[in-house]
Amino acid sequence: MSRRLVIIVLAALAEAACLQKIDEGAAKGNPKAIQTPALDTPPIELPGGGTTHNPCDRTSPQAQIILRTYCAGCHGGEAPSEDKGHPPFDFVLDLARLTTTRCASVPDPHDPSQGMLFVAPGDPESSRIYLRMRDNEMPPTPLGGTDPLPRPSISEVSVMYTWIKNCVSP
Repeated sequence: MSRRLVIIVLAALAEAACLQKIDEGAAKGNPKAIQTPALDTPPIELPGGGTTHNPCDRTSPQAQIILRTYCAGCHGGEAPSEDKGHPPFDFVLDLARLTTTRCASVPDPHDPSQGMLFVAPGDPESSRIYLRMRDNEMPPTPLGGTDPLPRPSISEVSVMYTWIKNCVSP
């Protein structure tokens, strides 16, 4: 292609782009001007029967199963031996405490003067429990043991991410 032809094509494309109709409502900040399409979520089957259109109705119980399976044996608080960690904590199944208690030994990435929340609603990357699972730090390898404790699969870690990001509210 000759240079002149390229310039003509680019000029024609630029002219067409400049002549697009402007949405005056959006330009004036009218919230009704931005139309978000409705999501047509297919029904999600629930384990006990029935269906839902809310993905959190399925994800939240899955997250609780993961916490009970991989965390509660050391952090569940149902027995005196379930208060382990540095610092020790025993409330992994108590969502209210998970979303309000900070781990003082690890700074919050958004506010280094405070400790990181165990679960930061809407922010898995700032949630201590998620990061420990994602980084294969929890459950730990037993001291002196050759057999590591079972760890969550990538899919289970993904469920935890989705749960914290979309289903946990402050």
